[in-house]
Amino acid sequence: MSSPTADPAPRRRGRPVDVDPERVALLALRHFDEHGYEATTMDDIAELAGIGRRTLFRYFPSKPALVWGGMEPVVERMHAVLDDASPDEPVRDVLARAITVSLDLSPDALEATRRRLRLLGSDPALIAFGLSRLNADHGMLADFLARRLGEPADGLRVHVLADAVSSANFSALIWWARHDEGVPAPVAVAALDALLSRWGG
Repeated sequence: MSSPTADPAPRRRGRPVDVDPERVALLALRHFDEHGYEATTMDDIAELAGIGRRTLFRYFPSKPALVWGGMEPVVERMHAVLDDASPDEPVRDVLARAITVSLDLSPDALEATRRRLRLLGSDPALIAFGLSRLNADHGMLADFLARRLGEPADGLRVHVLADAVSSANFSALIWWARHDEGVPAPVAVAALDALLSRWGG
């Protein structure tokens, strides 16, 4: 098993380095776990990743943006499944498949996701920073449920169901990051099934 803190990458001179944002984020997340989120500065992260401060800020304008940044590809994959699903596929099956596809992560992405979620679960200010991203998740689910239920996307039933599914998914992932050493999709799908069993959907 690798050490939780990777060695800082050497700073290269001359031609600009190619930056892998996910690698930078993983280095930062490991550093947060060892040294503390509040105690770590963006300058610390730039030095750790072997890149300039200005380069770092081009990819991540703030520490909260770095923590939340890895969520976007997950949401994009979920969006693609919901948009392309056959009308004949049951709502539960589409949602479960969207969750499973969106959470199909490489080993490094899995580690980063776990560290991100543990941090999010311990810092209310970080949750507040990401509300716009959670609202986008709600809107995506509302659009899908409105199409399937034949109801307005801003109607009460669709609004509440979209909120419930989004909240259950996020809550399940926070729980997974703290308690489960496996992959996240089965935990999130189990939470979906628990919710739908109460709804009857």
